[in-house]
Amino acid sequence: MLFRVGVGESDFARLRESGNYYVDKTDIIYELIEETANKVTLFTRPRRFGKTLMASMLSNFFSIRKDSREIFAGLKITEHRQFCEKWMNQYPVLFLSFKDVEAETFEGAYKMLKTKLADVCKELDFLLEEDMVNPADREIFRKLMFKTAEEDDVKNSLKTIMRMMNAVYGRNSVLLIDEYDVPLARASEKDTAENKYYSSMLDVIKGIMSTA
Repeated sequence: MLFRVGVGESDFARLRESGNYYVDKTDIIYELIEETANKVTLFTRPRRFGKTLMASMLSNFFSIRKDSREIFAGLKITEHRQFCEKWMNQYPVLFLSFKDVEAETFEGAYKMLKTKLADVCKELDFLLEEDMVNPADREIFRKLMFKTAEEDDVKNSLKTIMRMMNAVYGRNSVLLIDEYDVPLARASEKDTAENKYYSSMLDVIKGIMSTA
């Protein structure tokens, strides 16, 4: 039997639909929910180890905006039938990557961060039309989308977006952050006596993470 390997593919749905070789790691979803009491889980693995594919798998499994029965068909997680009925495609998911949030200076990286948040808001712009969303959150969301938000709003951005999602769907959100360390790793490399890159970026990222 010939196995096709999709080199570089990190989108779980596309990988499954393509028929390429896939090492089934889906049972980790069951382990995370049923065998831990974690509110936060951190995956630490070397580069090119499949972390992005893992995050994409989790997003496809939980997202209430998807129907993932076909792409998970035949995989280990589907052996837990009651679990899948309870969890599969039942929760709002906020999935973003900080991969491109880097530059030579803090100012440049901060602009990249605002652009990333703006892109996330554009993908979720339907939230603006929902009556149950708090008007103040709707205003902040618009500022994030048009990259005019103040720093405090940026620090609270993920919290604001998830609060809107929670209001619309009536349940808590699943937050998935890929390449979470990139902004601070780059800042550490470029930090100098003249360029206080790291401390400035740490303040922003810490605000985003702690509020979310």
